[in-house]
Amino acid sequence: MESLSKVDEQEAASALQLYAKNEGITAYLRKESNGENLQLGSELAIDENSDQNSVIIEDRQVTTKDGKQMQLQVVTTTESVKQATKVTFRYLPLSLAISIFTAVIFSYIYARKLSKPLMQMSRVTKKMMELDRDARFVNPRADEIGQMEMQINELYEHLLSVIDELEEKNQKMIQLEKTKVDFLRSASHELKTPLAGLRILLENMSLNVGKYKDRDKYLEESIAKVDQMSVLVQEILALSKLQEETLTKEEIALDKVLPEWNREFQLLLQEKGLVLEENIEPFTIEASPIAFRNVWNNLLMNAIKHSSKEGVIRVELKDQSLTIENPCVPLTKEQIETAFSLLPSSKGTTGGGNGVGLYSVHQLLEREQIEHRFFATAEGMCFEMNFKEKA
Repeated sequence: MESLSKVDEQEAASALQLYAKNEGITAYLRKESNGENLQLGSELAIDENSDQNSVIIEDRQVTTKDGKQMQLQVVTTTESVKQATKVTFRYLPLSLAISIFTAVIFSYIYARKLSKPLMQMSRVTKKMMELDRDARFVNPRADEIGQMEMQINELYEHLLSVIDELEEKNQKMIQLEKTKVDFLRSASHELKTPLAGLRILLENMSLNVGKYKDRDKYLEESIAKVDQMSVLVQEILALSKLQEETLTKEEIALDKVLPEWNREFQLLLQEKGLVLEENIEPFTIEASPIAFRNVWNNLLMNAIKHSSKEGVIRVELKDQSLTIENPCVPLTKEQIETAFSLLPSSKGTTGGGNGVGLYSVHQLLEREQIEHRFFATAEGMCFEMNFKEKA
């Protein structure tokens, strides 16, 4: 009604008529300017016999936009309101019951839809906790839960790869510790024989027993045995150092480095009247240069040491295979079986007669994962390294 003050006298009657019709009320308008009385809206349907009926009358003085005064009287009944309230309270319990039932049904359906993937996730993650390598979320959903399943799959894959890597490193450490124990045990046996021999020499010399009265002669032998043990200790320490170090692999062009390494042994070859024949094809491997040079030096030194005088040592690199063959009396099957060990043979000889050299070669090639074998030929012994990749 306050909006009537924003219109003029003529428009006020039309606006009030529309309002009374929409609200179902009766309005009486008296214009002060000419004393005209207007009834707007419809007659109220009043039930005179109802004790629940009441009439509300509101009087207001309204000033229009053009300054005219109007007396406004609005009449309405509470009967319709009470009837609407009565109907509302009659059907309200049913409406509430239907609403609650519908809410429970939809809540149950939603809970089942939500709990099913969560239960599945719980089962799969439980298997993952048990490190079941086949535990995975298959066909992840397209929603947020599916994204979480894919992330858990990726995390589990990374976890398994880390576990595998740690397991591999652990096995290598166990193998390294075992190798150290075997090495120390074997080295003690290797040193035992020259030490025992040296003690016998010195004891006989001190007692002037038989031929050992010639002290000058046997002092030289004692010095030679000490030198022999010194060389052996140096070899043992060098091998131990190589086993401890982390060696970096690089590309090694064998056709270039082998002839260069071989030239360093020319004086030793000449002393024994040996000839070194080379048949080396271009070939490159990936290995630790330090470890592989140590391997080759030991092999060539071993070949020179055990070759017959004025013999021919053959080095051949062909078809991804490197061999070094030296002329000598071939070893027996038993000696070949113990060639890579420092432990004494059943006959009491040390290391199969090969000292630390072949043991060092075997350990380093195993570490570099290079296949190798030591075998007898018609003319002597041959050591072969195979660089072919495994299928």
